[in-house]
Amino acid sequence: MTGALTLTAQRLAGYAATIAVVALLWQAAIWVFAVPNYLLPSPGAAAQAMGENAGTIGHAAWLTVQSTVIGMAVATVAALVLALLFMASPTLDAALMPLIVVVRTVPMIAIAPVLVLIFGRDRWNGVGMVALLSFFQIMLAARKGFEAPSRHMLELMHCSGAGFWQTVFKLRVPCAMTHLFTGLRIASASAILCAMFAEWLSGAPGLGSLILDAYSRQNFALMWAAVGAGTTVSYLFFTFTIALERVVQDWSR
Repeated sequence: MTGALTLTAQRLAGYAATIAVVALLWQAAIWVFAVPNYLLPSPGAAAQAMGENAGTIGHAAWLTVQSTVIGMAVATVAALVLALLFMASPTLDAALMPLIVVVRTVPMIAIAPVLVLIFGRDRWNGVGMVALLSFFQIMLAARKGFEAPSRHMLELMHCSGAGFWQTVFKLRVPCAMTHLFTGLRIASASAILCAMFAEWLSGAPGLGSLILDAYSRQNFALMWAAVGAGTTVSYLFFTFTIALERVVQDWSR
């Protein structure tokens, strides 16, 4: 746990320093190119808008995080189940994997209307899109992890009298953890943005719809404040995944 907390503190400090540098460059660009406020508000104006609308932005961010967490949980469970099935049945793997690849390669903008018809215009639309787009990376990583044990390790488990499920939980799952967290990190990097995009398209409450609403009212300071909140939440979600991996690693030693 100590290692995870230290890692989280280091990443948060680095993020704060990066935000400070970006704000300075942002303000410098406004001064140098004389950008009017109606095109690009200053960092101070965006920070002021964030303070004045902290409750609204915080509530929207919480709804987006909820959709993302539920979607990632659904994607992880589905990915683990399919990865196990593919490992146990090469025939099922050969039959379903092309279909999964085809679905994954369909552009998000084309999938969104279908998800709106299935889940409606509430937050479940965001859950569905996050689950659908996160599933592929997690499933591939879990599948590779389940297949990581060498032939000699599997033979040793067989000689010890281990059955299928004993081999899975005592050998394949521990070997798969590193690969699984790699897939989770890749998926979590864009999961928040995916949920925001779903909200933007469907009008479901969250940061995505808040950004669109602020833009339509030409409240650009609030819009950039919401964008900053979305970027921050996305970075925190990614950092949480890394910290969780460190906790699991420390616990398994």
